[in-house]
Amino acid sequence: MSIKAEPAETLQAPAVAVRQMKIKGRAVIALINIPKHSVILQSHAVLVSKEDSMKLGDTGLWPYRFALGDQCAFVFGEMSFCNHSDTPNAAISWTQLTPASAVASLIALTDISANSEIEIFYADAEEYHRRGVALS
Repeated sequence: MSIKAEPAETLQAPAVAVRQMKIKGRAVIALINIPKHSVILQSHAVLVSKEDSMKLGDTGLWPYRFALGDQCAFVFGEMSFCNHSDTPNAAISWTQLTPASAVASLIALTDISANSEIEIFYADAEEYHRRGVALS
C-alpha cells in the first residue's frame, strides 16, 4: 500500500480526542467518520541525531521518539498518544522542513468509524518501507 499526504477531504475540527482506556491507557479516538487517505492530524516535530536521542533514553521524552534513518523525531500533541497495532488503521508520513525540523502527518490507511481507536504500527522508517508504506 502507498500513502500520500493528499487528503481525500478536509476533516472538520475536532476529528479526534485523546481518551483514557481501561487496558491501554491513553488512546486517540475518532470523533467523526474519517475517510481512507485523509490527513487526520499534523504536528511539527524536532529532529535530532540518533546519538543525541539515546541521551534521552531515561527520560519522559523517550516514548515520543520516532526513528527516521540517521535521525530521530520527537512529536507531541494528540498524535503522540496513538497506540501500536500490527494491523494499523493509520500511519505517519514525514515531510522534512529543515535539517532540524519536520512535519508529521497522521494519514488514515482505511476508513475509520467514529468512536474507533486510531492506531499506528510502531517501527522505524525502514520497516515502513519494507511493508510498502511510502513515507514522504
